[in-house]
Amino acid sequence: MPTALVIAAAGAGTRLGAGLPKALAPLADGRTLLRHCLESVAAARAAGLALDAVVVLTPPAEADAGRVAAEVDAGPRLDVPVHCVPGGAERADSVRAGLAAASRALADLAPAGAPRRVLVHDAARALTPPSVFGAVTAALGTGAVAAVPGLPLTDTVKQVTPGRGGVDVVAATPARAGLRAIQTPQGFDLDTLLAAHEAVRTDPTLDAAALTDDAMVMEAAGHEVVVVPGDPAAFKVTAPADLDLARLELARRAPQEASMSQPTRPAVAAAPLPRVGIGTDVHAWAPEDAPRPLWLGGIHWPGERGVAATSDGDVAAHAACNALLSAAGLGDLGAVFGVDRPEMADASGADMLREVLRLLTEAGVAVGNVAVQVVAPRPKVGTRRAEMEAALSAALGGAPVSVSAATTDRLGFIGRREGLVGIATALVVPAA
Repeated sequence: MPTALVIAAAGAGTRLGAGLPKALAPLADGRTLLRHCLESVAAARAAGLALDAVVVLTPPAEADAGRVAAEVDAGPRLDVPVHCVPGGAERADSVRAGLAAASRALADLAPAGAPRRVLVHDAARALTPPSVFGAVTAALGTGAVAAVPGLPLTDTVKQVTPGRGGVDVVAATPARAGLRAIQTPQGFDLDTLLAAHEAVRTDPTLDAAALTDDAMVMEAAGHEVVVVPGDPAAFKVTAPADLDLARLELARRAPQEASMSQPTRPAVAAAPLPRVGIGTDVHAWAPEDAPRPLWLGGIHWPGERGVAATSDGDVAAHAACNALLSAAGLGDLGAVFGVDRPEMADASGADMLREVLRLLTEAGVAVGNVAVQVVAPRPKVGTRRAEMEAALSAALGGAPVSVSAATTDRLGFIGRREGLVGIATALVVPAA
C-alpha cells in the first residue's frame, strides 16, 4: 500500500532555549535532532519499513527553512523522494500542509479511491527505534485507520480544577492502568485523516488548537484509534533536561553502533595523503534591535553588525575548521566540539582553529594551506584582507591562508542581505 512519512520539523524550539529551530538543535554527538530523526527513519527502512515518499515540514521563515532543507540534503539516503514543505503558524496548520503534500506525492501510486497510508512523526522524537515504526505499520495492516504508540504511565495522574485562592484542587484520579503516554510516529489511513482534519477545521464547536496531535483529530471525528507498544527511547526533546536524556541514550547505544560500523569504517591513516577537504559556515545577521559585534577572519570589524550565533559567528574561521577536519578525516565542528565540551562554549573562531591545529598534530597531520572565500555584500573584505590572512595564519601556526570575497549578484539568501557565508578548502599533508 502506498505510504508516506510526514516529519514535523517546523517548531521554533522556544522551550528548548537553543536559539535556533528545534530540529537544528545539536545533541551530545554534534548531530542535529533532524539528522538523528532521519537516521532513525533510515534504520527503520533497513528493518523493513515500506515508504514511497517523505515530507519534511520546515519552519515558515525562509532562512530557517533553507537550513532545515540543507540538513535534509546532508542526511542519510532514504531511497524515496523527499519533499521539504513550509509549515504554518500552528502545528495543525503544518500537518495539514504536510498531508496535502503527501497526498500529491502518492497520487500516481494508487488508483483513485484506493487506500493510502501516512505516518506522522516529530523530528523532536529523534531517537525512535525501528520497532516503533514496525508496530504502528503492523496495526495499520490489520485494518485500523489510526494507530499510535504509547507507554504505560508510572506516575499517578490527578485531574485538577481551580480552587479558592487560585490553588488547584484534585477533581479526579484516573485509573493509571488505562492511561498511556502517546508518542510518534502515528499511523493513519491518509484519506480518512485528511477528511478528519477538514471536519475539525470547519466545526465551530471544536477548538482545533486544543487538538494536540493527529490521534485527537481522528478521535474528534469519531474514529477508533488503536494503541500499540511504544518505546522509552522515543521520548520528545522539548526542554533542556531532555538533552541529558538524549546524551544518556546515545551513550547506551554507542558500543553497539561502534561494533556495527567498525569493520567497514576505514582508519584515517589508510587513506593516501595529501588530502583535500571542504567546509562551509552560514549565519544570518543579528536583528537590528539586538546587535552583535562582527568577527570575521579572526578580526573584529567595528561598526559592522554581527551575526546571530551561539559563538562569535566567524564564518571564515569556522569554514576553515570544517575544511581542515574534513581533510584530515576527523569529522566536523559539530562532531568534534558539540555540546559535550563546555570549555569550548565561548571559544572564538581563532580559538577553534588553534584547537583544530592541535587535533591535526595529534593525528600526525600538518596543514598545507587553507583558502577561504566570504560570500556577502558586506563587509568589504578587500579593505582588510591582509589582516584576516595574518590572523587566520597565526591561529594555524603560520600555515598559509588566503582570503577572497564574492557576492551573489543580489540573488538568494546573500542577495537579500539576510546573512553571510564562509566557504573554505584545505590541504593537509603528513607531518614531517
